[in-house]
Amino acid sequence: MFPDIPEYQIFKLTPNTVAKRTWEMDEDAVDSIEANALKIVFEKTTIPVPRLRRVVHNNGRFLLVMDFVKGKTLAEVWSSLSLWRKLHVAFTLRGYIRQLRRRLRAFPTDPPGPISYAKPQECISPLFTQIQPYRGPFASYADLSTFFNDRCQMACRDAEKCGGRAPVGSFDNSEPLVFTHQDLNPRNIILGDDGRLWIVDWAWAGFYPPWFEHSSMLIQEENEVLVMHGSKHALWRALIPFICGPYFRQHEWWGRMASSFGYK
Repeated sequence: MFPDIPEYQIFKLTPNTVAKRTWEMDEDAVDSIEANALKIVFEKTTIPVPRLRRVVHNNGRFLLVMDFVKGKTLAEVWSSLSLWRKLHVAFTLRGYIRQLRRRLRAFPTDPPGPISYAKPQECISPLFTQIQPYRGPFASYADLSTFFNDRCQMACRDAEKCGGRAPVGSFDNSEPLVFTHQDLNPRNIILGDDGRLWIVDWAWAGFYPPWFEHSSMLIQEENEVLVMHGSKHALWRALIPFICGPYFRQHEWWGRMASSFGYK
């Protein structure tokens, strides 16, 4: 245990630094997947992310000490932004996604999921649904594809029994795995006092198909945690395909087979 550390997840250490407590699914983890994500994004892109200052490891838990970003979350200010400012935010996020996809592609031999320098880690994604959001680890892209295609077959059998609409096609693995945030919602986007748009909370980040970002944003937008000051914003949802790319077919396929995740 960390002595004298508050139980809440994020807390301020100094006026300019914060600490975040993280838990790894692997109790024997030797590195923090969120720390690894922050490091690679900071080093390989120009996306504003908190600079990691120190990582403390104790009994499978990690404490990440990083810079404090001064500003307000997009969830707090979105309603007050002009239409032009909202479109500027969308253009900026679109540029960030392009950087992640172009500069941080996985090698063909890399496993999908979080970055770990020890071994493949369990994947966490909204696309696994809330029933069991952690799956894997998957040794290869092919294994991830097989997992989803197996669930697709289950969904087809369910559709035949219940008269529902069966998913058409198979898991889209036509594009290389790219680095994906997977939790890009207004709570994790900060409009900094410096005028820059900062991205925080990289705990779900990892190498996934490009369309995962699009579907993750849509899924998160549907969750009540994305209600911004009491109301959902249609413009935010409408901008998601522009930000991440229009992966409508893949998201529809996922939606039709998602019920199969009740199986283990």
